[in-house]
Amino acid sequence: MNDSAMRFRQSSKTETVLKHRITVTDIMKRRAELEFLRAMNFDVAFSEQIDLCGAGVIHYLGIRNHIWISTTPIVNAISYNLGVPAPTSYVPTMEENDNGDRMDFWQRLSNLYLYMASIYIHRYATDGTTDVFRKYDPDFPNVREIAANSSLCFVNSDEVLDFARPLISKIIYVGGLGVLKDTKPLDEKFTAIMSKGKKGVVLFSLGSIIPFEALPVHVKRGVLQAIREMDDYHFLIKIANNDQTTAHLTAGITNVDLISWLPQPDILAHPRLKLFVTHGGINSLLESALHAVPTVIVPIFADQFRNGRMAERRHIGKVLPKLDIGYEKFKETVQEVLSNPSYQKSASRVSKMMREKPFTPEERLVKWTQFAIEHGVLEELHVEGARLSTIVYFNLDVFAFLFAVFSVVIYAVWWAWRTIRRRVFVDSKSNRQCKCKKNE
Repeated sequence: MNDSAMRFRQSSKTETVLKHRITVTDIMKRRAELEFLRAMNFDVAFSEQIDLCGAGVIHYLGIRNHIWISTTPIVNAISYNLGVPAPTSYVPTMEENDNGDRMDFWQRLSNLYLYMASIYIHRYATDGTTDVFRKYDPDFPNVREIAANSSLCFVNSDEVLDFARPLISKIIYVGGLGVLKDTKPLDEKFTAIMSKGKKGVVLFSLGSIIPFEALPVHVKRGVLQAIREMDDYHFLIKIANNDQTTAHLTAGITNVDLISWLPQPDILAHPRLKLFVTHGGINSLLESALHAVPTVIVPIFADQFRNGRMAERRHIGKVLPKLDIGYEKFKETVQEVLSNPSYQKSASRVSKMMREKPFTPEERLVKWTQFAIEHGVLEELHVEGARLSTIVYFNLDVFAFLFAVFSVVIYAVWWAWRTIRRRVFVDSKSNRQCKCKKNE
């Protein structure tokens, strides 16, 4: 099985943690480059949240004003470090989580476990990252503390599209940055493709990491057979450069075009595009939502499962689990979204709201960055909850105290009732005995 197919099946968090630690070690060995950057005296620096190596390097360079960036919706590490409330009863965790914001008991149990596991992995990884920096500076703070002191956090999501959840002032949504401004008319080649299909065109792309060839052959055969039968629509499938297998399998299927590269945002903006079959990466969903294109989401790994449920929550798409892909399920799911006008209606509503929000993503990014540069570290936006221990944050000590008081009160009432009952019973028994003696 090739590397892409392996990624289609699973992802390894442990391997990722080790790679991050190796990356930090390699960066810190580059002394000349680091000293060159230190001498630049930057006013502000940005780092990505996927690991805290960037935050550590920024602190090491003496840059006090740090802005965090998340290329996905808010991950557990962000909420944990910044003190953002993340109730697991309705806020689904980010990675490998197939839950939405409406969960039954077992889903809430699963969500809680995933949250706790992700925080454990995050703490383990960041402790290792901190150890690397402390080889060069014994007093270096934990990188989680550095992240917690970030002035702002730009998040690649949108309030209208994403699950509604508690936020804090330093969280700024900038999802869809540049999508509308960068959209261009299609060239002659793609314009010709988009003119095909009696009812329109369907785009099938699982992103750059998982090409179509990563699907098992029997799955591809089933999908292509379903496509052949939906001949009112023309399908544009993104494949890898060297994918000869798919080219062979599509021989004779007239309503398919295979392409190794395509201008995705421009195609999504075309009025004849009726559906987007996607892996559910957040950028793909943001682009399709902005252009009011319904989706079928085939989540592969990471945040894509959650993103799929997010699309279902807004009724702009439907999830097709990767293990269910085949002739029957693929055809059924695609036809449902294409034939049900409510998906297009919801997609148009979401698109309109995203476009007409008071401030564009570009305005938010520029104005808040300028604000941070002008005023320095924005300590006024720091949430005290980020500094609290788990016991204090969740008021566990208060609940323990109240439980103790309640227990004492209950015990006192029980003891008083028992004492009074005993005395009343004893006095009553004594009186009866006295009466009996008198009668004798």
